[in-house]
Amino acid sequence: MPTPNRFGKPATAMNLLLTYCLVVLYGFGNQLQAPLEPFLVERLVGQGDTSASASYGRLQSLYWGIQIVGSFLFGCLLDKVGVRLGFGLNFLCCAATYSLQSAAGSMAALYASKIPGIGMNGVLCAQTAVSQFTDPGPERFQALGRLTTAYTVGGVIGPYLGGLLGARGGHGYILGAKVATGSALLAAFGSGLLASPTQPQEPRAFQGERLPLWQRLGTVANKAGFVLVVKLLTSVANAVASSTLNLVLKNELGFAEADLGLFLSAQFACGAVANAVLLGPASRLLGGRPSAVVRNCVAALAVGYGLQAAALNVGGLMQLTPSLRRSTFIGIALSLALFQYSLATSITAESTELVPKAMKGTLLGMEHCLFSAARAFSPAIGIGMLDDYGTWGLYGSCSSILLATYLLWITTYEQVDFAAGKRIR
Repeated sequence: MPTPNRFGKPATAMNLLLTYCLVVLYGFGNQLQAPLEPFLVERLVGQGDTSASASYGRLQSLYWGIQIVGSFLFGCLLDKVGVRLGFGLNFLCCAATYSLQSAAGSMAALYASKIPGIGMNGVLCAQTAVSQFTDPGPERFQALGRLTTAYTVGGVIGPYLGGLLGARGGHGYILGAKVATGSALLAAFGSGLLASPTQPQEPRAFQGERLPLWQRLGTVANKAGFVLVVKLLTSVANAVASSTLNLVLKNELGFAEADLGLFLSAQFACGAVANAVLLGPASRLLGGRPSAVVRNCVAALAVGYGLQAAALNVGGLMQLTPSLRRSTFIGIALSLALFQYSLATSITAESTELVPKAMKGTLLGMEHCLFSAARAFSPAIGIGMLDDYGTWGLYGSCSSILLATYLLWITTYEQVDFAAGKRIR
């Protein structure tokens, strides 16, 4: 029987609403910089320099490498200090990163701007908050879907504005970083408004908050280890594809700053639609089980990347006119976004049902650590595959990883109840 959340209904509603608002600001500031970084790197390295792509990949790897350590430590910290202080620390680190980026005049300075990223864990804070404010089941599943939608709202506005500012040249890059800094400071102030529990907590020793770190890690790994492995495999496939997407759009399809910003905004909008409109009906249609959504999203992504691998070769889109090539590629990429966001939400919903409430921060820290590890190594892998094997090898590999994950999921995690005619966990 699930333990009811420790907040009264008014406080719970206010906490959730404020959490969504904070995530909008986090997504806005974080994604405002996304369409500018490839062009900023090119300006600092030298236009036309062949090392610009490699430098951009190293910049991504540095940030996500820092996140490997940061997200794990941050998740454990959240179990100790709570989400209010966690949110505040997160947004102060965001402000430091954006401020340093606004003053970066060399690649060394741009690399240094990523160091405060060790504390940039806004999504981790929000997921931990939602898992504490809601009970397991459809309520949490829906809340996590709305949380992802909130991030995509910021992700729609941020890249679009960033692309417009970047089109103005160097001054626009600096202004974009300053706008992101201001939004982070505003959110840091707003995080202090999160409500406190209205009912006494259970004894900490019973909740597990005083257990040694190694024992908490062992408990989480024992209860949710398989789902974490699936998180890693799917993150690798999606990260390899996404880490090269901006370069494919910029170098092969001729996207400028404003074009790239508009595309990224549209991609986030698809994620918002997937979680705000499609996730609820889909979960009800599938019996409300996140495990079924995970299975079907993995299958859909495997097929989608397979279509990209088949389409983006010499016998496919290369034969089309430039405008038709661009439109077809965008259509495939936006369709994939629908399933990527739903997959991330459903994996988190599934994993948080498996561990005690006092260990959810540790669980989500481990989950984000694995995601960060995938993102840290994927730029070098993706760019290398793109250079050596082209889009056929790149997207074909992503499809193969997801197909193997699907087979592993249906044969190991889910079992078929032939009498009832359905799958069970």
